[in-house]
Amino acid sequence: MSDHYGSYPQSPDPGQQPGQPGQPGYGAPVGADDVAGTGVRIAGFVLDVVVVAIVGTLVTLPFASTSSGGGEIGFEIGPTGMVVSLVVAALYYIVPTALYGQALAKKLLGTRVVRMDDGQVPGWGKAAGRQVILALLNIGCYIPQIVNAVLLAQEPLHRGWHDKAVGTRVVTTR
Repeated sequence: MSDHYGSYPQSPDPGQQPGQPGQPGYGAPVGADDVAGTGVRIAGFVLDVVVVAIVGTLVTLPFASTSSGGGEIGFEIGPTGMVVSLVVAALYYIVPTALYGQALAKKLLGTRVVRMDDGQVPGWGKAAGRQVILALLNIGCYIPQIVNAVLLAQEPLHRGWHDKAVGTRVVTTR
């Protein structure tokens, strides 16, 4: 049987009392059978990047300036536009992850970020920390992000550096 945090045993462990971690109704820690696969995680990452790029472009247009010369047209958003773009990206990822464990792509693909210790949504600190690490992994033309994805694929619980650093994991919700 499955709740929205993952699966839990049908019959309680004889040594556990009802309401303890690992039991239904407590936000049971998820088992290995609920691990979100590498493919769905990568698909979610790509979908989120596309959404953030579209939304970021739309909200930075008021800060953009164009220039032309030599038959070419340039487009520049400037420092204010960059800050607005970063804030939009941070809000897109951090707010829904902190509150619900999932931004748009995870919602659409049936996955959720949960805390390792209790299976609950990550909360503000873990959601922000996770996103800061992911942002840092994007430096260097996504090469660190690719290495993270390769290592994530080989790890039994499919936890990347960003998950390990803050104590989270991604599970299926379906």
